[in-house]
Amino acid sequence: MKRIWLCLGIAVAILLLTGYSTYQVRTFADEVTAQLDTAVQALEQDDLPCAHQAILEGASLCETMRRGSVLYLRTEDFLELEACLRAAANYLTEGAQEEARGEIGRAAFQAESIDWLTRRWL
Repeated sequence: MKRIWLCLGIAVAILLLTGYSTYQVRTFADEVTAQLDTAVQALEQDDLPCAHQAILEGASLCETMRRGSVLYLRTEDFLELEACLRAAANYLTEGAQEEARGEIGRAAFQAESIDWLTRRWL
């Protein structure tokens, strides 16, 4: 009887961890998408400092998520997304807006892919 309760406890713990990590990733994806939208709008208005700040905040979110979830999530996706955002920030620093737009588009696709993966399971 103790084994049955132990198995049920383990199953509940796994489900709770899955739900928690899914919620964390969905929230992260929404926040990064909002930062990317802010950056795109700022680029359309030729407000490079605002776009640069939004991109750096998105990269900071990636770093925080990667460091905080290393135990229960795959971190490669967050590394790739952070690399795209940092590359876009560097392009904006150099004044290469078209290249920055390309990296922002790539980052938006990766953020959407991360969000899609969480919605596929729950």
